[in-house]
Amino acid sequence: MRHFTWLNLILIVVGVTAFLPGQPPELAPPGTVQLTQKIFFPEIDYLNRVAANGEFLETFDGNSPSTPQPWEPKNWDITVHSRNRDLLYSLTPMNAGHGPNCEPPPLTHLISGYEDAVYLCRNHMMTAINDDGYGVIYLTPDHMVDFTNQEAVIRFDMSTGRTSTRDWVDIWITPYSDHLQLPLAAFLPDLSGEPRNSIKVEMGVFNGNTTFSGQVVRDFKTEPLKVGGFLGYEEVFVPSFMQRETFELRISRTHLKFGMPKYDLWWIDTDISALNFTQGVVQFGHHSYNPTKDCSGCGPNTWHWDNFSIYPSVPFTIIGAEQRYANPAVPTVNFTTPSQVGSYLRFAAIGKQIEVSFDGGATWQTAETQAQLRYEEGAFWSYWTPIPPGITQVMFRGQSWWGGEWHARDISFWSPDVGAQAGAGATSSAGATPSASVVSPFDSPADLCSDTPIE
Repeated sequence: MRHFTWLNLILIVVGVTAFLPGQPPELAPPGTVQLTQKIFFPEIDYLNRVAANGEFLETFDGNSPSTPQPWEPKNWDITVHSRNRDLLYSLTPMNAGHGPNCEPPPLTHLISGYEDAVYLCRNHMMTAINDDGYGVIYLTPDHMVDFTNQEAVIRFDMSTGRTSTRDWVDIWITPYSDHLQLPLAAFLPDLSGEPRNSIKVEMGVFNGNTTFSGQVVRDFKTEPLKVGGFLGYEEVFVPSFMQRETFELRISRTHLKFGMPKYDLWWIDTDISALNFTQGVVQFGHHSYNPTKDCSGCGPNTWHWDNFSIYPSVPFTIIGAEQRYANPAVPTVNFTTPSQVGSYLRFAAIGKQIEVSFDGGATWQTAETQAQLRYEEGAFWSYWTPIPPGITQVMFRGQSWWGGEWHARDISFWSPDVGAQAGAGATSSAGATPSASVVSPFDSPADLCSDTPIE
């Protein structure tokens, strides 16, 4: 949700150089580090500039239901995963942020359904998941970040309050042809590891405070990024479940930078060897790994999100199935929009010998998986199968695995927009030449801070 007042503009015009009154972020207690905060510039509002250039922007403006409502967008893929085989059809109950009538935190409402894990209230979106094994939500917009010819910027606003260090967020940037529906660090006890090529920025903890780190994956080999500092955001301001702060990832083929521009707080700001891709699918993750473990009073968190932007960006098409899952009892899913030329059937599934039919069961073919680091029978795999154009129904079948019957979920068609994906796939890095110059999409994006949103 965007905010703007004429008072902001008047004060800036007359040369005010301090934060405007109203709802400034609460500063950290005495004795902690205070970083210089940037003044807002609504006359060159970042989000308006992104929109004016026709790039990807999701502000949730106008989405203010009277009760928490599941978010069911047409232009995003939403994948909700639980490792627990007893949670295929419902999630572990939790008290999620916002009251039953969308009252702001600390009020909560009880959720237990997959469709309840991503929801809307008060002009922004929330994710909430509680899993004592491993659970994750991935949000994927239908635009890739494009840093082919210039530095690209990914921005989003997010709450900063935390209820457990075992509940965290991350961002993945992966070539279209390499991306996994369910990427995850290989050392964690679930799924199939990292994609073949990717970038990841991940929330972590240092000395009890929240920091971020990053990595580049090249042909399944992980390279940790140099960290620019270990200052936690709790040392700069008091975290809030109600107030959302701006986070920014800046990316070129040879440099990555991530942090909070308003506070000039950057955890990553480093040169890298030239990447072998110049466009990437963007996935925002929310992880839950037994959030109550080893911590008195800890529990699952609700993350509040708003104002996603990607500049420059390249569109592609996502067509979601009408049904969330398929299994032996309900093996057929339908689509209101037919598959397009160049489409892939994308889904996550557990089980053996998963097959699909595009002609009502007359013929069957083995469902193809995306290239993955490991293939363990007891984990969901990421599938990526070519599909002819014009398909509106897909049938599934498979064999049971050692823990139960086969199960496929979060099913969709993906296809590139014609002419939009030059450079989208990974290419050989041998002899690769980085862009001659990094051109910022705006005059000074680090200074173009949107107003801090409040519940």
